[in-house]
Parts: sequence; structure tokens; C-alpha cells
Amino acid sequence: MNENQNSKPLISLIIPTRERADTLLFAIKTALDQDSNSYEVIISDNFSQDNTKEIVQGFNDSRLVYINTGKRLSMCDNFEFALNHAKGEYTIFIGDDDAIMPHAIDKLQNTIKNKSDYSVFCWHKPIYLWPKGGQDASIWILPFNTRLYEVDLKKRAKFVISMGGTGCGLLPSIYHCAVKKSVLEKIKNQTGRVFHSTTPDIGTAFALPVFLDKALNVDYLVTITGQSPKSNSVTTYTKGDQLNTRKFLEEYKGYKIHKSLFPGIDPVANLMPDTILVAMDKFPKFYSGMKFNYNAMWSRLLKSSNDYNLGLTITKIIQKRKQINQYHNFNSIKFLFYCIFWKLPDLYRQLSHKTVELGPFAKKVPDNISDFVKQLAIYEKSRKIK
Repeated sequence: MNENQNSKPLISLIIPTRERADTLLFAIKTALDQDSNSYEVIISDNFSQDNTKEIVQGFNDSRLVYINTGKRLSMCDNFEFALNHAKGEYTIFIGDDDAIMPHAIDKLQNTIKNKSDYSVFCWHKPIYLWPKGGQDASIWILPFNTRLYEVDLKKRAKFVISMGGTGCGLLPSIYHCAVKKSVLEKIKNQTGRVFHSTTPDIGTAFALPVFLDKALNVDYLVTITGQSPKSNSVTTYTKGDQLNTRKFLEEYKGYKIHKSLFPGIDPVANLMPDTILVAMDKFPKFYSGMKFNYNAMWSRLLKSSNDYNLGLTITKIIQKRKQINQYHNFNSIKFLFYCIFWKLPDLYRQLSHKTVELGPFAKKVPDNISDFVKQLAIYEKSRKIK
């Protein structure tokens, strides 16, 4: 482990962590399973009280850098702390239950050198569900139809805002994407810091289009998104797992959501729209001509509520329309239209019986993400040979 690397790496892979040593072990294994020495892996320990430091110290690799906040920080503050220690020309953030594909950093470095006119590189991401509560590991998304193409950042940002946040995952961000650090410095210079509100990935997704027109989506897998029982993602397993998110929210010490959002619902439901609206406020010149679609937002919150037990129903939302209108314009008819509109893609998938090809993972998925990416790399290679 090297805490003082002198040479400037091309990529800084940053893994913010807090008391998840059990999954961090495997994330580090995958991060170091690369041939290149021109990158660093930064473990930003948010004052963990478990054996996180010991896990990191167990690796003998000069590319590994361990830093500790010294006190408990909010998630965004830990991200900011970690970024301030990054030496790479490009940065990639992943979670401590995520993974890097074998030799994917090697491929990405070659792409960056050959496509140096791009400042952001993104890719499709499989989603791995860690074992939980007696349930075996499983795969949620396994994309194989990867291709090289440009992403119009400004066009996508405009679309997501017009749809009340729907599709925000299609926008590249600091999370599971490679972003040139000079662009992040521009964000910091204009707003005082890089990460605002409560969700750093969504925040940067709406900051990048302010400074850039295009990103490049590469035609291979680079990172894997993991969801474990300790995940603090809004899109996690069950209502009970939202306790992790609530715990993180408490560390923002009285954080108030955007003034245009209705506060009379589960705070978790407001995290995504709040982050988008804060980003729009941070860059008023760029976003002045765009209007956030609150009616479409409510239909998306309803879908999230159905998926993750946040307590919203169509009836409850319409009954609160007078209170909601005190914060932003709400139209019941438009809201119902979007509720129906977003059901159409689900209905199409059901009628067409489209399923994801899982190959060797249809029957058994490895119980840790490190073994999973190794098997996935072998399977991906066999598919290309065919």
C-alpha cells in the first residue's frame, strides 16, 4: 500500500467506504486485477469503526492508496474529501460493493489515449445483487449489446428535466464513469465545491452538461454496480433497507429539501428531484430556459413507491393536491396521463416476453462480486468468439 505516489496516474479510481469491509474486500480485488500501473485506487474511509483499514492493509500493491476522513462526514463530504486526494487526469467513483471488470482499466486507458478529445467516458453497467437474507446472489441487468457512440449531454439533460427526472440514470456522472478532473475543477470554481445536495452522482450528472456537449459510451463493460444489504441507494431492496439511506440523511445535519418540493412525503422519495433542482439553481444561466416537469415527477415517485414501499398511491397524491400546489403547480389530469404513459413500456415487455440472456448465470450466480466478474469476462469473451 502506497500513501504517497509521486507519479501522476492517468486514472484515479475512488472507492468511498464506511463500515462495509465485507464487500470492500472484493471490490478492491477487482480494482487491482489490471495490468496497468498508470492508475491509482483510492480507498476513502469515512471513519469506519470496523476492520476496513486492516482489509486495505492486507493488499500489498503500490497502486492502492488509503485515506481516512478522521471524523464522520456526510456522503457528499466524503466524496469531496476523496476527490481532493486524487492525482489522476481522469476520475472514476464506484461503491464499496461494486466491481471493475478484469483488465477493463487497461482497455479504458487505451480508449482515453485514442479518443483524447472527450472528457467523459461512460458504459453500460450490469447490476449484481449480493446474497441477502438467505437468498442467493442474482443478476438484475446484464447488458451485452454494447456499442461505441456519442452521448449528447445537453440533449439528455433537457429531456430528463422535461420528464421530471425520469431517465436520469442515462446521464453520465462521476459515478461509474471516467470524468476528466479539469472539468470537475470548473464545477468547483463556479459553485465552491463539486458535490452538492445529498446524491453526488445525480448532482454531477446535471453539472457536466453545463461545461460539455458530448461524452463517449465505450463498447465494452468496465464497472459492475453491486447492491448489497448495506447499500444506501434509493433503489435498494425493501422498505427496511431504506434505514441505511435514512442513516446517511441524518448525517447531513438538518438538510432541507428544495423549496419547491412538497415535504409531506417520505424524505427518501424527494432525494432525486431535490438534487436535480439544486443543480439547476447552481447553474441558472444554463438551465434558465428549461422547466422541471413536476407532474411527470409525481408519476415517477409513484412508480418508485410501488417498487420500494415508500407509501405513495394515486389516491393519496391527488388528495394532497391542494397542499402540493402550495409548493409547485400540480395538475391531476396531467399526473394521471404520465402514470398511464410510463406503464406502456412495462406492458410492451410483458406482451413481447422479452427476457435477458443470463447464460451460465441463469441457474447459479457466484456469491461474491469478484468471482462474478471473472466468470462474466469469460462468458463475454465466448459470446464474441461465436
